[in-house]
Amino acid sequence: MIIHGSYGCQLKRAVDGDCQELVLGDGNGIGNFVEICNHGRLFLRMRYTLFLMAILLLAGSSSAYAQAAPQVPKMKVGIVDILAFRDQIGELKIKYDKLQGEFAKLYQELESMQGTLAAQEKTLNENKALTPAQAAKLSSDFESGKKEYQRKVEDTQAVARRREAEETEAIYDKLSKFLDQYCTKHGITSVFDARRLQETGVIVYAAASANITDDFIKAYNASNPVPAK
Repeated sequence: MIIHGSYGCQLKRAVDGDCQELVLGDGNGIGNFVEICNHGRLFLRMRYTLFLMAILLLAGSSSAYAQAAPQVPKMKVGIVDILAFRDQIGELKIKYDKLQGEFAKLYQELESMQGTLAAQEKTLNENKALTPAQAAKLSSDFESGKKEYQRKVEDTQAVARRREAEETEAIYDKLSKFLDQYCTKHGITSVFDARRLQETGVIVYAAASANITDDFIKAYNASNPVPAK
């Protein structure tokens, strides 16, 4: 939400008054003026009158332009914690609870494999009461176990990403459209992810009122209620 470069430029020009200079005359300046004075006062007065008329015309056109120029829109920023949606948006919570149950057995298997690998690594590092043959076999089992564990992790992650998209993508699309309506209603021009801001440190200060997470979640849930358990 950043984003209004052209507006910023217009604002700077309006404040600083850094406009292009308008040059009147033929470029010779005072030299011609003095020469005209020397040739006759009547011609000088005529030129002076024309010069005043030009200034008045320019002033009038400038005033009309100033009145017609559009106002620079104000920027209002909102900050939202997107990760909070998973637990606090009713529709999403139902889907993630379902996914958690669906993958519970796989996660338990991965935790068991991880525990076995940790125990094997500890035994190898301590190397107590192991014959060379036992150490070699344990080392081989450990390396094989690591590869199997890594493959299972990658497979599980791929399936989990696919299932998450299948279950939640339509809801996130609804959230995106609802956020557009919410921002229009409240005059918000840009929205930032709170966790991304925290990670990058790009925001030095933000008022607490800029965090719209709770109010947005409340508004969405009210418009999209879920059946009570």
